[in-house]
Amino acid sequence: MNQEAIKEAIRELITDIAEDMDIDEATITDDAHFIEDMGLDSMALLEVLATMEKKFGVSIPESEFPNITSITKCTETVDKYIKEKNT
Repeated sequence: MNQEAIKEAIRELITDIAEDMDIDEATITDDAHFIEDMGLDSMALLEVLATMEKKFGVSIPESEFPNITSITKCTETVDKYIKEKNT
């Protein structure tokens, strides 16, 4: 799976969560901060991480969680662990 496909899947997930939380979809951009710009809470972020792990078949260590702050950062992290899994 290439980075663009990963990014699109994450964008869809974030959009779904935003709808559930009544967050303005206009705030959803690739580099918008999940908490500061989009207003996601910690429970929503855990949902994002759990869904990513399941969807992409990767295990992301808790030490990575603080680095996953935007769709772009999320994509880079998932891509990194997919590559590690496939080597």
